[in-house]
Amino acid sequence: MSVFAPALGALWRQLEGYGIDPEPLFREEGIEPGALFDAGARVPTDRYQHLAVRAAALSGDPYFGLRGAEYFRPAHLGALGFAWLASSSLRTAFERLSRYARVIQEKLTIDLSEDKDFFYVRIDPQIPALNTKFREEGQLAALVKFCRIIDSREFSPAKACFRHEQPRETAYHYELFRCPLEFGAPDTMLVLDIEDVDKRLTGSNDQLAELNEHIVVKYLAHSARNDIVNRAKAAIIDGLASGSVNETMIAEGLHMTPRNLHRKLQKEDTSFKLLLTEVRQELAHQYIQDRSKTLTEISYLLGFSEASSFSRAYKNWTGQAPSEARQDVA
Repeated sequence: MSVFAPALGALWRQLEGYGIDPEPLFREEGIEPGALFDAGARVPTDRYQHLAVRAAALSGDPYFGLRGAEYFRPAHLGALGFAWLASSSLRTAFERLSRYARVIQEKLTIDLSEDKDFFYVRIDPQIPALNTKFREEGQLAALVKFCRIIDSREFSPAKACFRHEQPRETAYHYELFRCPLEFGAPDTMLVLDIEDVDKRLTGSNDQLAELNEHIVVKYLAHSARNDIVNRAKAAIIDGLASGSVNETMIAEGLHMTPRNLHRKLQKEDTSFKLLLTEVRQELAHQYIQDRSKTLTEISYLLGFSEASSFSRAYKNWTGQAPSEARQDVA
């Protein structure tokens, strides 16, 4: 298990804010400082957790987790952070974060749900924490910070829920979140008013958001090179970009025969055809929202020989034609 190395840049800056030299601490935990500037680097989760606990202890700050948001920037999440910044609404921003949460940490899940009044963002790292309080407070504080960056400084959630028990002092919690708080809750969760979620954001840029989302897709496909499924998906993405893709070409790119590729994928309960469909669906979702691309152009980018073939496939995936989906784009 690992975390996105550049995200640790926030912890580095936070330590400097306390007057602590972060370099010796990072090196003692086996984390090279240069990894913070490498968009392809990842750090083992256990090393990161030990580092965070030691940093919190050295700071002597009971609000260490909450104050981390002061130093955390969307740019610390690489292309995913830039896609967040360019999102058209908080809904699209959270949908991107939920879809690609594994960029941050492989098992991290961000579940989204809603009713007529509220939008619920549930966070579950799915790994034990060495300090649950600091982790939860840091996660929710960072989300609120990110929302205020793309919405407004006046943004406040409807409610923030923590699984850990209520600390003795909560004045800073209320000052930061500016909303009702629930401690000892079943889930780590941020609750937003539904009208805030769908409001069009003035600083949005759909083309920039989709460009960075495409980078995230390629990153995920390339990040697990020892995984035959991800290796095949990465090769498919590269093949589509060149204008054509088939099983033989992908197998040759992976230095194996088509039969060997088929057998390896079968062991993973999948196939070339299924992976090709998954990649096309994910890329189609991005391209449809990019109005600079015509539907015919999208068809060719996804490796379809005709626009009508893409249209039939898209309707089969989503239940609506590409032209209808484009009309729904805000």
